[in-house]
Amino acid sequence: MKLATAAKVKAKTELPFNIILLGDPASGKGTQAAKLAKRYRMYDLDMGKEVRKPAAAAQFDYANTTAIGKLAPTVIVRNIFKNAIVSVPLTQGILFNGTPKMINEAKLVARLLKQNKRSNPLFIYVYISEKETLKRALKRREYMNGKLVKRDDDSERALRNRRRYYKEQISQVVDFFKERYEFKKISGAGSKQEVAVRIGAVVARYKKKHDAQKLSLQ
Repeated sequence: MKLATAAKVKAKTELPFNIILLGDPASGKGTQAAKLAKRYRMYDLDMGKEVRKPAAAAQFDYANTTAIGKLAPTVIVRNIFKNAIVSVPLTQGILFNGTPKMINEAKLVARLLKQNKRSNPLFIYVYISEKETLKRALKRREYMNGKLVKRDDDSERALRNRRRYYKEQISQVVDFFKERYEFKKISGAGSKQEVAVRIGAVVARYKKKHDAQKLSLQ
């Protein structure tokens, strides 16, 4: 009995689940995604980093699209989604880090998740004001090729473009996922730790319910 109980507890802690984490530009979703991916050993699918890799960037006009705040070509993004969802083992959850941003990409993700027998994801949206977006993004830096640099898409022009694209496109994605998956809207205001506590509490509650449902079917 003790062995069976221990095995069940072990299985519960290892049950994979998926998260779609979207948010306003500079809302800190990348930082929070990294924490979640590490905590739950998830595959961190960061489309921004994927399209900035030389192999992907060479396939389109990066300088006149992503580098100035416009979205990467859908064909590039769709291929990255397909490769990730199919190749990541079913024993590992996927964290969609700031992606998808277009409605057709969202439909593709939903279809691929279902086709590959992955559980419905928790959908989280992190929001901040436009003023806070500009304040944060104009200051931030990140490591690329071993150097701390300012991102090409963090100019004020690029940031305003991204806010505009979000208003035009992301609302459709949010509505689409809200109809299908459990949804939580979380404030990105305050310190990184304060936001992490908010998101962590939501994810912990969701995972507890998710695991209970999965175990009841075994």
